[in-house]
Amino acid sequence: MSNFITLFDITSHKDNIESLIGLLGSDDDNLRRNARESLITIGKACVPLLILELENFKTYKARWEATKALGDIHDIRAIPILIKTLSDEEGEEAWLAAEALRKYKMNAWPALLKELVKRGSDSDWLCHGANHVFNKQKANGLTKWLDILRNTLEVVSEPGAISVAAYNLLMKMKNDKSLIRKHTSTKNKVKSSAKQKSLELV
Repeated sequence: MSNFITLFDITSHKDNIESLIGLLGSDDDNLRRNARESLITIGKACVPLLILELENFKTYKARWEATKALGDIHDIRAIPILIKTLSDEEGEEAWLAAEALRKYKMNAWPALLKELVKRGSDSDWLCHGANHVFNKQKANGLTKWLDILRNTLEVVSEPGAISVAAYNLLMKMKNDKSLIRKHTSTKNKVKSSAKQKSLELV
């Protein structure tokens, strides 16, 4: 991969990113993989263009690579397009998107819950993906509502049941903002601790 990165003189420059994104639809498996890995190496600077391209990509290969790249870069700006990809009937991209959204934990919940409220009874693919995202997730103070949603997603429910369960969990989150603050605070403490340990090693 290092030779590939050197060849393209990878920086955050838009032209380089566009060149790499253009290779995601290549028929050459190695070229596609190298382009994706280079985009991941560049990181967050790629996210806006990857999102734009994922919305417009027509080929399965390009969509798979873009979804995989966004999942590995792990930027919250990708959450909406990853949620949209849950409804992708190709299947594999939907699974990749669900895997990526699981890593965001509670940060992905509000947008995903809103989509379930809106379309929960209309899209089996969305429901399957959401079930994978919420599986084994935890949040103190939300267990009851989270379990109800998971149970509703796992069985054939009455029309509207998924939307209702998603709405109830979303409202509980909004009404008890301390849960979000606690989650954010805990995450920041973990990052701070990891950074401190890294500095100690240096």
